[in-house]
Amino acid sequence: MKRDWKGIGLIGVILAEFLAVGFDVIFNGSRIVKPIDMETYVFRGTDLPLIAATAGLVCYAFYLVIRAVVVNFRKGETAAKGVTRKLNPKFGWFGFFGFVGFMGIPVYMVQGQVWPFFFFVFFGFFGFFYEAKMSCTLMDERFKEEQARAQLVSYRTGFGLLWVVAWFMGITGGHIDIRYVALIFTVASSLIIALVLFLNSYLLYKYDTEEAE
Repeated sequence: MKRDWKGIGLIGVILAEFLAVGFDVIFNGSRIVKPIDMETYVFRGTDLPLIAATAGLVCYAFYLVIRAVVVNFRKGETAAKGVTRKLNPKFGWFGFFGFVGFMGIPVYMVQGQVWPFFFFVFFGFFGFFYEAKMSCTLMDERFKEEQARAQLVSYRTGFGLLWVVAWFMGITGGHIDIRYVALIFTVASSLIIALVLFLNSYLLYKYDTEEAE
């Protein structure tokens, strides 16, 4: 069985980033995790693990994106009218970038920033695995009905969850710190967007296979 080294490499660099953050917090006094004053910063050998891991993660992410786009343009032709697009299932590996969002926990605890939680949106990219299974599928009337049904369910689910979050924050928002309000909205909205993206592809695949049976 042929191994997908790109997927294994992606998991490896993400794991290395988590380990490097833990090393910096526990053994290096959070020198790199905390905001750095470049005017007074002096490099230490213990700073290298997190710097190297972060640089490796960023470079590998750019490599995967550029390679995926290049391969898609070279090998994939525009789908004929009335047929779903041809998609490489390896795009689904981008979903693992969603785990980078958990880096927001130490970043928020140390710096009070919430931006890393936006990476949770990448969890929605796991839906590409299911969309790839539907590549070059004839978009007949039945398929279009299933597509509309899948979109309706996924959007209803997303808007329903967003309404619950907004309703909850509207009731309790005045009694909690504004920082926690931003944190809750950032995490919740990112996860909801990811869920809608995933459900769109998963439900369409589920409905189509059920009809086929």
